[in-house]
Amino acid sequence: MRDAVPAPVSALALARELALLGAEAAVRERETSTFDVAAGFAHAPDRFRELGARMRACLLQQDPMTARLRGRLGLSEEGTWLVVLAAAVEAHPECAAAASILAEDERVHLVTPAAFARLLVSAQGVPFERALSEAIAGGPAERMGLLERIEVAVQKPLAQVPVRLSPAEARRHLLGDVPDVEPSQLAVTREPPSRMLGLPQALVEGARAILDEEGVLCLRAGTARTSRQLGLDLASVAGETAFLVGTGADEPPDAAEVMRLRGGLPVVDLHTACQSRPFPEAWIRMVSRHLPAVVLLVPHNAYTGSWPTVDLPELDLGARRRVFEAEFGEGPVASALALRFRSSLDEVRAASRAAATKQRLSGGASSGIDAEGVATELLAQGARKMGRLVTHLSSRAVFDDLVVPPHLRDTLVDIVGFYRAAPRVRAEMGLSGTSPLGRGLSCLFSGSPGTGKTFAAQCLASALGLNLYRIDLSQVVSKYIGETEKALSRVFEEAEAGHGILLFDEADALFGKRSEVKDAHDRYANVEVAYLLQRMESFEGISILTTNLRSNMDTAFLRRLRFVLEFPMPDATMRTSLWQRSLPPAARWAPGLDLRPFVERFTLAGGSIYNIGVSAAHLAAAEPDGLVRIEHLVRATYRELEKVGLGRSREDFGPLAVHLPGQEQELNGKPRVWARGRA
Repeated sequence: MRDAVPAPVSALALARELALLGAEAAVRERETSTFDVAAGFAHAPDRFRELGARMRACLLQQDPMTARLRGRLGLSEEGTWLVVLAAAVEAHPECAAAASILAEDERVHLVTPAAFARLLVSAQGVPFERALSEAIAGGPAERMGLLERIEVAVQKPLAQVPVRLSPAEARRHLLGDVPDVEPSQLAVTREPPSRMLGLPQALVEGARAILDEEGVLCLRAGTARTSRQLGLDLASVAGETAFLVGTGADEPPDAAEVMRLRGGLPVVDLHTACQSRPFPEAWIRMVSRHLPAVVLLVPHNAYTGSWPTVDLPELDLGARRRVFEAEFGEGPVASALALRFRSSLDEVRAASRAAATKQRLSGGASSGIDAEGVATELLAQGARKMGRLVTHLSSRAVFDDLVVPPHLRDTLVDIVGFYRAAPRVRAEMGLSGTSPLGRGLSCLFSGSPGTGKTFAAQCLASALGLNLYRIDLSQVVSKYIGETEKALSRVFEEAEAGHGILLFDEADALFGKRSEVKDAHDRYANVEVAYLLQRMESFEGISILTTNLRSNMDTAFLRRLRFVLEFPMPDATMRTSLWQRSLPPAARWAPGLDLRPFVERFTLAGGSIYNIGVSAAHLAAAEPDGLVRIEHLVRATYRELEKVGLGRSREDFGPLAVHLPGQEQELNGKPRVWARGRA
């Protein structure tokens, strides 16, 4: 009969045995007059060697505890046994007593670095200095948050300062709570490898070779989207999962949390951290010592020193098409979405999942690609990335709703065509980066209030299928020197990631004329304008400025705009159309309602006419029949004229004055008499 195979001994049991054998050797050692710490314990060398052999075998048997420490967290053999020994001290009171004997201090019942190093020298023949480096302050296990150092009242050498398990780690070892995925405070997205690369294969393979050789690779780009796509490609070309570590904080993420990432390629976004602080050299050295490879995303102006760095342009049309083909396959859907959006693969995947979820919730068939649903989710995704400095203007306005002269409508159509053709011009016609005006599409809409400038911007956004973001000047402009530029930098970066058009309402407040420098405030005000000129040109999307006073705009700035549109006050024909569009359908008009007196008598802009229509509709809704009558329009017009400061006497209304209130009406208990001018 064959002998039964003994069950494997757990790592915790072996650590307990090691502690007790070490305490026995320490007691025997006290009977001698001399000993060599670096040589280990002289007592029972055969027992130590036999125990060390079993410890090495335990690491090969995939014990759950050591498999996690060695495989998932990447600790060395020495670091693994340090954590297991600390766990044994927590789990077994006799081990805590043995630790006190090993530390030669009855007040200390924890592992000390010197005692741990002697145990490994005796059991496994590890050099004393190597074992000590794992346990002394700043070792890998401590940096990863597995161990913590205990401060003692009496100052001791670092080799005698005890260590113990962190509370979270103690729960895992004592309660058997070993998770499949390491809990983390990091914002980590796990992206599986893609079957297709977004960026050119030669670039990806060359960058991967550098990463494998150096262990660290910085990807420098204007926005994190392009560098994030290369990070995904670097993981895909090696068949790895990419761990996207996002952080909007002013400092790098916790190094201990990053060092716990195993089983994939960490891709850490340092865009915000590098803009507000110096390049984190010490942080990178700490992380790179423990991770086999790490990719860092940094802004285009970051100084990376001697670290290997790849400079990247924005995603061109070919790369964008390949990104969408990686998710949806080759075909018209990928081509159409690539023309419309600049997205990295992780953004496309997230939008695709969200569109599929909505389709299932609505009871629709799950087969096929819902291209419009993906586009909607990409737009919503971009809007959520924008900060508090902008307002997302949602609108379904189309050019047919816009009442402007024909030449203005033609120019707006040209802007749509210019934007759509830009990728092909840069990719196929060899004009990439050669324009002195930069690659952005900047426009100025000027004209009196209410002439349709903002509404035209909404029509452009709808025609291009993009979001429209209005800049909140109260949040952007700061009285503190330099803060305005920082806020605007965030706006432009968020807009490039938000698939949107930037709308600067009342732009002369930001883009006014540069003045003669008389003091520091004048100098910095001019710096703001200069910064805006440069950033508008480098912005990859569309930026629209609106102003009521074009003469207040800086002339140097006007020369750098691609389109300048002047919105005039509407003529009689345009006003007729505006009055008709501002009111409910004709079926809701009272019989005989004639708009011609209002068109001929009041030279109003479209915004004011729209306000009158809305107000008249509310007045009509309060009536039993709900029909819009001429008296409703007269009352609403009077209120709008009062608001904008125009004449509103009975003579101004002419024949329409019969629908005004009587000669006298009570106001706050006092009679009000109608007269020419203000009432």
